[in-house]
Amino acid sequence: MTIVTALKGALVLLMPALSATAQGPVFQLQPGISIADFVSVEEGVQSTTGFSLRFTTRFPTSRSWLTPVIGAVLLPYGSTGTGTRNTDAPTLFAGNVFSIRSASPASGWFAIELPVLLTHSPGAGPTGNIRDYGRDLVVMPTLYLHLGARALGALGSFWSRLDVFGQVEQNLTPNRDPASRRRDRLNPVATVGASFTMGDTRRN
Repeated sequence: MTIVTALKGALVLLMPALSATAQGPVFQLQPGISIADFVSVEEGVQSTTGFSLRFTTRFPTSRSWLTPVIGAVLLPYGSTGTGTRNTDAPTLFAGNVFSIRSASPASGWFAIELPVLLTHSPGAGPTGNIRDYGRDLVVMPTLYLHLGARALGALGSFWSRLDVFGQVEQNLTPNRDPASRRRDRLNPVATVGASFTMGDTRRN
């Protein structure tokens, strides 16, 4: 099943929820720096860093726990080190964003979210996958600081939409290590960067 087929199926399942949208889609451009293999790594593996660029489209609904999301993320210049992470091929994703602590930019400094995503990325998928791409289930706790709305509004509408974010991405379906046959269930990728919001910017 191709990623296009998977996304079509996801959209069909989400149609009832999208019919309850409280506003139009929200687009986010999120440049940042990603750091991988810094918690639990195999012997001889070093942590890697890279410039990350994420494109996100959200579909807010009248239900606070339901925010369907699709998008893509890539490392346009690759990353330090070698291995499957050192690639500029994009990762596509679709899933839902669960709001943990909701705060609009006008009323609070912070917001906390928990996106749960199905990703389609290079070198991923089950052990033994011979395809260039594979699917995984990931969770990404994310903290947003509404810096633009709270402190930069005087600089204009563009800067008022700036958020600073930090997130930790953890793969929930890791492969087994070929040697030990163990699954590394705590090897997150951390990203820190800026988030520019476009479209309907009313955020709950």
